Amino acid sequence: MLTIIALVIPLSGCKFKDLDLRLFVVAMGVDKVEGSPTRVSVTVKAAVPLGDPKQAEEKILILTEESDTIGEAIRIMKSRTDKELDFGHCKVMLYGESYARQGILQTSDWMLRRRDIQLLIYNAVARPTAKEVLKVQPVTERLPGNSLLLALSMDGTESPYIVPPMFSYRLERTLMERGSDPIMSIVEARGKDQLEIDKSYLFNKERAVEELNPSETRIYNLLNNKNLKTSLEAKVNGTNFSYMIERSQASYNLKRSKDEASSLNYHLKIRGVMEENEEGAVVTEQELHKVSQAAGEQLDEQVEKVLNKIHKSKTDPLCWGLRYTAHHWNNETEWQQWQEIEKTLTFKVHSDVRIKYTGMIR
Repeated sequence: MLTIIALVIPLSGCKFKDLDLRLFVVAMGVDKVEGSPTRVSVTVKAAVPLGDPKQAEEKILILTEESDTIGEAIRIMKSRTDKELDFGHCKVMLYGESYARQGILQTSDWMLRRRDIQLLIYNAVARPTAKEVLKVQPVTERLPGNSLLLALSMDGTESPYIVPPMFSYRLERTLMERGSDPIMSIVEARGKDQLEIDKSYLFNKERAVEELNPSETRIYNLLNNKNLKTSLEAKVNGTNFSYMIERSQASYNLKRSKDEASSLNYHLKIRGVMEENEEGAVVTEQELHKVSQAAGEQLDEQVEKVLNKIHKSKTDPLCWGLRYTAHHWNNETEWQQWQEIEKTLTFKVHSDVRIKYTGMIR
């Protein structure tokens, strides 16, 4: 008995804090401090638990603190509240645009090492700052921070202008792995109750380097995703036609040449439905064939411009280099070979577009 008592005495009780003693951080952001390149401004958006779960109104607390490190800023925030900050439910990390241009390695490393932050956080760039975006309260938001989560995950809206989710684990992998680079959506504050997500940023291994406008972001998604839900336009003899994509698929192969520059040959296979006719005229089968041919030629030009822009930015969000090294087994020289190929790389695009016409029986 004396032995058992001696062993039990050093044991401590449970230190679990009740829910009413916690503030659940649902989203956070990091901004650059003007005039001090070594300091960061950290903002957290926390949900305050309410006693009645049926109550529609949700209370939100937004805290901002500046410090040399993110961890120190969080500790200072804790001194300003009477409850513990819980990051177990944090789902969104926003990088202010100026901070993303400066470099995100400090934040990505902190997220990876913090034990209570999941690796399934959605990462995005905020414009103008992460603080301004986190302050936005959309009228459709029922839960704190849920509008950002539904938009970036595309569980709610299905927009062709939002790039695939950049989870924390995927961000770290693309930052560390050769032949692939991150791409993130840009979340822009439009007033106090509206967010706009229709652009994206290309990253190298450290920072954001190039912005893709809405049409370029849509082309990127068309190349990266299968069966993208969107609509495109085609112009024939001065008349604009709009067609909705039902099925889409993009593939490419590398053609190497000793005498000429190597080229990536992209092939797009698209099946669509006529959605809008500017003049409202009857579309015959012959006219529909002309529209399909014109749509393919015009899409070739758009895709080629986007590919050249990505290549000039010296980033690789489509993982061309990763695929090349995966298909070659000379581990000693494969990366050097790809770097030589990439310097003079050219692009050739062929789009096979077929559009059908609905709404009329002849």
